[in-house]
Amino acid sequence: MPDAFLLTLGCPKNVADSDAFAGCLTGAGWRIARSLENTDLLLINTCAFIKPAVDESLEVIGEALEWKNERPGRILILAGCLPGRYPVDGSGGLEGFDLIIGPGDTSGLEEYLSLKSASTPEPAGGRISRYLKISEGCSNNCSYCTIPLIRGARRDRSPGEILMDAEHLAEQGAVEIGIVGQDTASWKYDGDSISWLMSQLAGTYPDIWFRLYYVHPAFYPGDFLPLLAEHENIMPYIDMPVQHVSDRILKRMGRPYTGDHLRKLFDMFENSEKMLSVRTTMIVGYPGETEEDFSELIQFLSQYRCIRTIAAFPYWPEEGTREFDIHSPEDIPDSSTVQSRLARIGDAADEHNILWAERLEGDTMDILADTPLLGHSRLDAPEVDGACCFDRSVEPGRIIRCRITGGAGSDLTAEVLK
Repeated sequence: MPDAFLLTLGCPKNVADSDAFAGCLTGAGWRIARSLENTDLLLINTCAFIKPAVDESLEVIGEALEWKNERPGRILILAGCLPGRYPVDGSGGLEGFDLIIGPGDTSGLEEYLSLKSASTPEPAGGRISRYLKISEGCSNNCSYCTIPLIRGARRDRSPGEILMDAEHLAEQGAVEIGIVGQDTASWKYDGDSISWLMSQLAGTYPDIWFRLYYVHPAFYPGDFLPLLAEHENIMPYIDMPVQHVSDRILKRMGRPYTGDHLRKLFDMFENSEKMLSVRTTMIVGYPGETEEDFSELIQFLSQYRCIRTIAAFPYWPEEGTREFDIHSPEDIPDSSTVQSRLARIGDAADEHNILWAERLEGDTMDILADTPLLGHSRLDAPEVDGACCFDRSVEPGRIIRCRITGGAGSDLTAEVLK
């Protein structure tokens, strides 16, 4: 059986796509290898959301072409957002590949592999934490965002398709399943909502942790918090990209909510009976952002202790977006100002880390072991948030009862309880 290797760049949504690609490959008789060494096929699942992601993808492509040329007969496949954003039009620039397919294009891969039946997801990475895609594309058309250019308008998958994939993930040993899509909160099908879907999944698989990603603030489901009391296996975790809190900047971004709307949501999270952990992202240095706008953002971040993880990114002018067409160079804060503002957000994140470590120290918590010495809590998503360091070796894939003993940065330390 020949070996294939999948290299995934970008976010958890791409991991879900890679699992689907892995299902195609295993269905065609390939074995998914854990390293590139001695493999005969390499599939690169790229990211192209902003310029740094494009640059990373291009760098990896250069290395992959060298790998292909080292030995005759090697197969190189390019997939994902890069060819989705820059379709091959015959003008060159993406040569040397045996196959080029867009994001999540399993049918294109199945046709290349001559698969006669539909494939099911296989773990391209680890088996413990998996991702389940419930929709594709996005219809929000924010002024700065390339996702609609790359993946098109939002298309929601049916409950039957989603539950079938969940069954496959459970059979393959998933202990945690992350629910992903470009805009998960807007999922609906024949009148059913995202809260209904989460309840169905959690009720069907009570021993699996379920975590909801990418909740747009404008479409937050008001019945989500009651689900946490009904289903202990739905994580008390909200991944909500706010992007900004200044009304003026939000309007320019094309975000259909105000700073007051965000404050009402976060007041609700802060006052929840169950302790909630919020991960949020924001764009710094957006065209037209003043010191007053940024100060409002910093004040917002310092106001809510429910915020556990803060991720900030500088604005990148991306061709094809509305903002790219309307902004002028003088609209964008200079690079030193942007770097200074990013550093101030980093300071705010450090303060949250300290407060959370103090808040959790001495608490008894369930930790999902990712490796013998590292895991993640119900409050933290795997890989993107802080980890938990065990005081002794444990069995990966087990949910371990621990006492939190401290923290360093975003990470926690824990004593394993018998």
